[in-house]
Amino acid sequence: MTSRKQIVSPSDRGPLGQYLWDLRQAAQLTLREVEDASGVSNAYLSQLETGKITQPSPDFLHRLAELYAARLPANAHVSSSFERMMTLAGHIVPAKESGRRRGRLPTFAAEELTSEEEEELLKYLAFIRMRKGKK
Repeated sequence: MTSRKQIVSPSDRGPLGQYLWDLRQAAQLTLREVEDASGVSNAYLSQLETGKITQPSPDFLHRLAELYAARLPANAHVSSSFERMMTLAGHIVPAKESGRRRGRLPTFAAEELTSEEEEELLKYLAFIRMRKGKK
C-alpha cells in the first residue's frame, strides 16, 4: 500500500498553518527534521500545517519560532516571529517592554514620565476631581 501525499490549499491551511508551512519550506526542513530539532511530533506539526489544529500552546509555538529563526537563510522570503504565531493562533500577545518606562497615562506617554512624576500627576488629578465634587 502506498501513501499519497495530501495537497492542502492555502485557504484550507488557515493563516497559522500556512505561515508554519511557509517557514518550514523556506528553512528547507522536513517534518521529521523539525520534530528532531524542536521535540514537537511530526504528526502534530502536520496537523498544524494543514489547519486541523489552529490553537497550539504557546510553548509549541515558541519552540518552532526559535527553530525557524535559527534555520532560515538570510535571504528567506519569510521571517520567524513568535508574536505573529501567537496572534495567528488567537493567543494574547504581551506588549514588549522597552528599556524606558512609559507612563500609564496615555496623554503623557510621549513625555516619558518617571514613576514619581506620574504619581504626582495622579495625585493632582485626584485633587482636581475632589475640588470639582465640592462645587
